[in-house]
Amino acid sequence: MVLFAFIFSDPYFVVTFLILILVLIALQGISHELKNIMKLFIPLSILIMILNPLLNRTGAHKIYLWSGFFITYEAIAYGILMSLALLIVILVFSSYNRSVSYQEMLYIFSKKLPIISMIIVMALRFIPLINSRAIEVQKLNNLKSNGIELETEDESEDEDRIDVDAFNSNINTDYNSKLVDKLKSNKRIAAIIKEAKTLGKIMGITVSWSLEESMFTAKSMKARGYNATERTSYLSYKFSNADFTFIALIIITVGIIIAGLLKGVGMINIYPSIDFRFSNLPFNIYYLAFIVFLLPLIYLEIKERILWH
Repeated sequence: MVLFAFIFSDPYFVVTFLILILVLIALQGISHELKNIMKLFIPLSILIMILNPLLNRTGAHKIYLWSGFFITYEAIAYGILMSLALLIVILVFSSYNRSVSYQEMLYIFSKKLPIISMIIVMALRFIPLINSRAIEVQKLNNLKSNGIELETEDESEDEDRIDVDAFNSNINTDYNSKLVDKLKSNKRIAAIIKEAKTLGKIMGITVSWSLEESMFTAKSMKARGYNATERTSYLSYKFSNADFTFIALIIITVGIIIAGLLKGVGMINIYPSIDFRFSNLPFNIYYLAFIVFLLPLIYLEIKERILWH
């Protein structure tokens, strides 16, 4: 599913994917996480949509901003599609972590692929974890910017408190060039620069915090004798007929989708010129298979709501 988010470039497929994953998240009751995701995604997507046209000038349709400087329509479209693909991936991971716990992942794959299963579990856990940590750091940064001092009774907690400026003392903040000074004189641009600088600090602290915690986790796993003997699981699960039906449905739809991809369905050429037309509606067997592939989890969530509510 994550691979399809990056493979498909047809706007109809991308928008359909995004709508269905949003419906699934709403049914799973994690809409509050969507708000937190959007707070971090919107600045990141804007950055992608700005940097891609500035760094990549490939394309047939040029848009001149001022004399000699131009961006291309194709680069803007590619930046938008990449931003949507990134959003879909983040939402898929959030939804997956809501549906499948890491214990279930280990139960399925740990016996045959112990190392790979552990890597996958850690990767799936990393995105929501770093998101929650970034929100915590952002709240602390807002408190500091508002002049509110945090008081704690425990001296050890006071010593371990995150200091935004201390973690980023090595960041170069030299904005003395004439160009930057001219930009900073504009209030709107100055606000954007300040917001980008704050976001950079938050991401720097979050990454540093996550790397430090990963070392503690590795030492803890080693001290507890991880991988010393054969691992067991307290979960006991047996496949039912419904499980085999869903697996067969997914395999069939994935096969049809791959066949469509081999024929170029769901993909468009962006460079050197976009060959997409909104009049070319994708109503075919491959588009239908793509929708059916995304529906099983939505069906299960609706079924649970009907049974329990």
